[in-house]
Amino acid sequence: MPFWKPNIAGLKAKRDVAGLVRALRAKEPRTRAEAIRALGELRNPAALGALGEVLLDPQSEVAVQIEAANALGRLGDDAAIEPLVGATALSRARERARIDDALHSPERRYREGFYINRISAEEYELRCAIAAALAQIGGERAVRALFESLGSEQGAMESGVKRAVKSAIADACAKMGVSSVPLLCECLKAHSADARQWAAHCLGEFGDASAIGALLGAVYDEREEFAVRQSALISLGRIGDARAISPLEDLTQLEHRGLAREAQQAAMAIRMRTRVAPHDAGA
Repeated sequence: MPFWKPNIAGLKAKRDVAGLVRALRAKEPRTRAEAIRALGELRNPAALGALGEVLLDPQSEVAVQIEAANALGRLGDDAAIEPLVGATALSRARERARIDDALHSPERRYREGFYINRISAEEYELRCAIAAALAQIGGERAVRALFESLGSEQGAMESGVKRAVKSAIADACAKMGVSSVPLLCECLKAHSADARQWAAHCLGEFGDASAIGALLGAVYDEREEFAVRQSALISLGRIGDARAISPLEDLTQLEHRGLAREAQQAAMAIRMRTRVAPHDAGA
């Protein structure tokens, strides 16, 4: 029987979504990846279900799943959030399982670090692609999913994935504009200190005075992590509202000298921006 290879370029030119979806069953990973890329470029929501299946299929090659995540991001449809979140969880579980299998194999030939880094690097690329896709989709549900991912990330490539997730959160919130401020204030109470710290940081991007109360609440919480309180203080200084000067001056008396210095610098930054003299700060 002659080998049949679908003409991806031709199917794309005809905007034949059904034909491209059929091409996802091709034997060659490269052909499947090309079909996925074409579906993403066409941005037809009819492809969403098929792309989600590829992303969640445990038999799919990681490179193909990365293309599927990219394509789902291009579609920009909220319905893609669920498979993207599911794929993140599957990637973490697969990473742990593959590393365990490699380390316990009787045929292991290389040092432990080699297997961990090689396997984790593949999954790192996939989870970074998923984060970028969620940022492209944007909106409250996507931002919540990203914060949850930030708080749950573990493994050899943890710091790299977290950087990608933080960047994705910043991009998604920038698209939402000031409408993201209430959500970010809510995320100041997330279970993860990484999530709380990044929410505090992002609040400083918008200059919205409605965040002052939530940020001061984080700073005054003596049980809170230093990094979260520090980010909240820096954001208060960046927001630059004179109403924050008085509580910031009170915070300069904190026993924690690092936080006291941050509070002082934030108050000074606000005075310079608003031209409020020290004796007028509480007026």
